[in-house]
Amino acid sequence: MRTIVQMVRFRIPGFVALALAALVGALLTGVPAYAEGGRVLTKSDVVTIKVVSQPDMDTTSRVELDGTIQFPYVGRIKAAGLTEDGLARAVERRLAARQIVNDPHVLVEIANFGSEVSVQGQVGAPGLYTVDRPTTLAEILARAGGLKDTGATVVVQRSGPNGKTIQRYDGRDIVSGKINGAHIFVQNSDEVYVELAPFYYVYGYVGKTGEFPLLRPLTVQQAIAIAGGLTPLGTDWRLKVKRKAADGQTMEMPASLDDEVQPNDTIIVNERLF
Repeated sequence: MRTIVQMVRFRIPGFVALALAALVGALLTGVPAYAEGGRVLTKSDVVTIKVVSQPDMDTTSRVELDGTIQFPYVGRIKAAGLTEDGLARAVERRLAARQIVNDPHVLVEIANFGSEVSVQGQVGAPGLYTVDRPTTLAEILARAGGLKDTGATVVVQRSGPNGKTIQRYDGRDIVSGKINGAHIFVQNSDEVYVELAPFYYVYGYVGKTGEFPLLRPLTVQQAIAIAGGLTPLGTDWRLKVKRKAADGQTMEMPASLDDEVQPNDTIIVNERLF
């Protein structure tokens, strides 16, 4: 590693050397360089810092919540917001200014990514996911196993200098591309939660009775079709719906095929009279 880097640093022009050094670091760590000078560092990233020909100064340091790292002999250095090469140049300047190393040459590589997004709720694999590149909401949902059939609204909670902000999106529209998700990016420490869809119920003379997720506006006719349609003994006359009123009381009322289904409705399909 050091032999390659020394060849790069001392035998070819400086701008080419920097590019090749970043490429070598990317190949060794498996992390692509996303901008000139490497990936931009964020809070909680872990970096390794090497001073060429000074192995006693090799250091592994975490970017703290204030955006700084600790490096021997020079103290704290601002790291968050700098690229890997940008941090290397900052360390070089400190070492030279304090005359600790003459003509220092520093290499910085990311050892572990600190950016994480929490994805919970109605997804295939809830958990914490490392974000090591610009990542859209659709991409992080896909990494979390995608929406379950019972998934509905996607809630993104983000902490900022002015407190927490909450954004809500229709999960099906995000996944299908109906909402242009190319500009909806997740950030470090975002909390993504996929809410459980409301349900409705169908009982009586239909192909399949039980509960069904209410993922979009439905009419009673559409709800019956989703439940397998009418059986030979069923009729779409004398339909009933049980619905909870605002006062908490459950009411049973006649329903027509064009009525809109409400969350927690129970649709009852009766038997034919003849």
